[in-house]
Amino acid sequence: MKTKQSMVIVCTSLFIFSIAGCTTQSWYEGAKRGAENNCRNQPPGESERCLENLNKKSYEEYEKERSGQK
Repeated sequence: MKTKQSMVIVCTSLFIFSIAGCTTQSWYEGAKRGAENNCRNQPPGESERCLENLNKKSYEEYEKERSGQK
């Protein structure tokens, strides 16, 4: 049930961002926050593991990697 609830929250957030005309950086940061919130809804032991495995790159680092720059 929590997974379905999380998906509704993520989809709603994405919809709101799309109608607000957000930038790519806003989308990136929003997705990171959504993933973090999803981790926090897991049971305690799983939550910690999930948070450790999250993407911690800044948008600038992500863009450099995506565009092939070093």
